[in-house]
Amino acid sequence: MLILILFVCFSPSGSAGADDSKLNDSKSDEISDSIKEFVNDPSFIAYRGNLPEIIDQEWENSIADCWLNLTLMGQSYSEFDSSIKSVASNNKVIIVELGSAYKGKIDDSRIDRMYQKIEDFCEEQEGISDIPVVFMWAQDEKNLPLPDYGPESFERAKNETGFITTRGTMPVITGADEKVEWTDLLVKCSQPLSRPNSTTGIRPYFTEFGGPVNSFGTSINGYLIVGFEASTPEKVNESVIDEIYQVIDEHCKQEGISDVPVVFAFISITDDLVAPADEPDVNEADDINVSNNEEEITGNETTDQMPGFTSIMVILGLLSLLVIKRS
Repeated sequence: MLILILFVCFSPSGSAGADDSKLNDSKSDEISDSIKEFVNDPSFIAYRGNLPEIIDQEWENSIADCWLNLTLMGQSYSEFDSSIKSVASNNKVIIVELGSAYKGKIDDSRIDRMYQKIEDFCEEQEGISDIPVVFMWAQDEKNLPLPDYGPESFERAKNETGFITTRGTMPVITGADEKVEWTDLLVKCSQPLSRPNSTTGIRPYFTEFGGPVNSFGTSINGYLIVGFEASTPEKVNESVIDEIYQVIDEHCKQEGISDVPVVFAFISITDDLVAPADEPDVNEADDINVSNNEEEITGNETTDQMPGFTSIMVILGLLSLLVIKRS
């Protein structure tokens, strides 16, 4: 899956604390600017490994694939350490979030043990040694309110730049716990569909296989998002969208989700963020006129009140959502 991460912006949960200050020393004498961004965050705990001087697409894909393999282990990372709450990536490093309940219980040696297990895992899976890993305190879930889910979620998505169409049905969910359970379920059903080094699921539709898909993930707004490469709009049509949706829907039914809600949009991916793409000229896209219940590609209409897909295209992992990118 990657992958580029887009973090949801929340207020910091607090500093690591004096007891953990000694953990803030990296095993490397020099820390790159990319790592300094984490070091300056109050939630930063420690950094292990080394970031290469040159980060190319091969490196980014290897980090992404390692991250995905880690996430496919499921919600529990007890094999590495019981304190691990989630694992994320920003396309350059692996980000490990530890539960705040373990503050005061994490020391240098425990970080070293966690890192060694993660390094061994990634070296076995992707051949990456000395993999860069940042350890952070996770945000408290109670401070991360999710929006209410319902048909209006699709209506808001229609106003976003890059929007194409929707498939499926948005459930009405307003309870805090139920919303977390729902997004967890979406993550669970979506992850296997884009497994690295696989030719099943929706992988054959990714750009690396000549397809139009450059991203796939779970939105904080309660639906899945399939992102299409904006530079090749001629590859996007109603038939392709229906094919992709059928694959997703059939798999998600096995996880207990019928008529799974999915938003399809043109997504541009840069080195630092996932951004909504300006809609391509329809005349240059073989008459892209994707419809679903009379829905068509909207124009470049956005509202000041609504965030674009830059801020909503995130995969809930629980706290951070990632987007899958393929070259």
